[in-house]
Amino acid sequence: MPLNARISEQYCGKRVTVASVCEHRFFMKTSCFGWVARTVLVGTILGAAFSTQAAAPSPVALAANAPVLASHKALYAVTLTNTRPGSDYLDVSGKMFLEFTDACDAWTTNQKSLLRTVTGEGTEALSHSDFAAWESKAGDDYKFTVHQTQDGDTSEFRGRAQRTGPGDAGIAKYTKPEVATYKLPPHFLFQTAQQAKLIEYARKGGHFLSGEMFDGSEGGGSAHFNAVVLKPLTGPDATAALHSPLLDGPRYRLRVAFYSPAGSDDKEDGKTAADTNDEPEYEMTMTVHDNGVVSDYDYDYQDFSVHGQLQAIQPLTKPHC
Repeated sequence: MPLNARISEQYCGKRVTVASVCEHRFFMKTSCFGWVARTVLVGTILGAAFSTQAAAPSPVALAANAPVLASHKALYAVTLTNTRPGSDYLDVSGKMFLEFTDACDAWTTNQKSLLRTVTGEGTEALSHSDFAAWESKAGDDYKFTVHQTQDGDTSEFRGRAQRTGPGDAGIAKYTKPEVATYKLPPHFLFQTAQQAKLIEYARKGGHFLSGEMFDGSEGGGSAHFNAVVLKPLTGPDATAALHSPLLDGPRYRLRVAFYSPAGSDDKEDGKTAADTNDEPEYEMTMTVHDNGVVSDYDYDYQDFSVHGQLQAIQPLTKPHC
């Protein structure tokens, strides 16, 4: 049965049918935790010291040995794995659906996600997010839309970011929720290029990497990130039962800390500096394959931790270029 026909889930008596997915980092930021500032998850992240001495990644470096990212659809289940003392959350669960395509001179990403939260007071919330992005492989053009709904409250981001050449600074222009412009620093990466860069770095045996990334999902400008390659992975993993050739290649365990996007709290200044907070906004750990497929991921927040596990995957035919 095609994956699209299988992706239908029941929550809180509501039938929600969705057919696609996106970047795993984006899912937890935008899929429904509207009770946190700027609809992102902000918290005290599990501590790991990151080196920031690595040179900022440049789109030029992606051209020679960049990994080939596989076009695919995937379904992930999200479950609560831990709660901190004092946490009011009894359950966090949901689904994340991804459609990623290599479109010749660009990458396209489409996501729909659904999340349900239950608190100790008996409050139940159902949230839904949609994300779509078109990203030039040359690293000079990026278009995005984000639509989020939680208990009837809706928010939306829409815009475009561009630069004139590889490694140059850029400009991000939002048309929703209001017209705003942000300067992007030299050598920043768009979201898919960042993932390709991390895989390329892990392939080479690198350990620490830092840089600037822009995806538009939070508003504001670019977000600073620090990444560490934890260890090489061998042997079967939890996805072996899926019997997909997309999961046969080498895989890496990565941990990435993200900081708040520059200017996200002051839309008038259009500042270029990376967020100056000492603590990351949140941190994720993921298992990523050589072809860009993520088989599992973990997010740690102030009150709880969640785990995302690949449940189904389907390859997509790459268009004739």
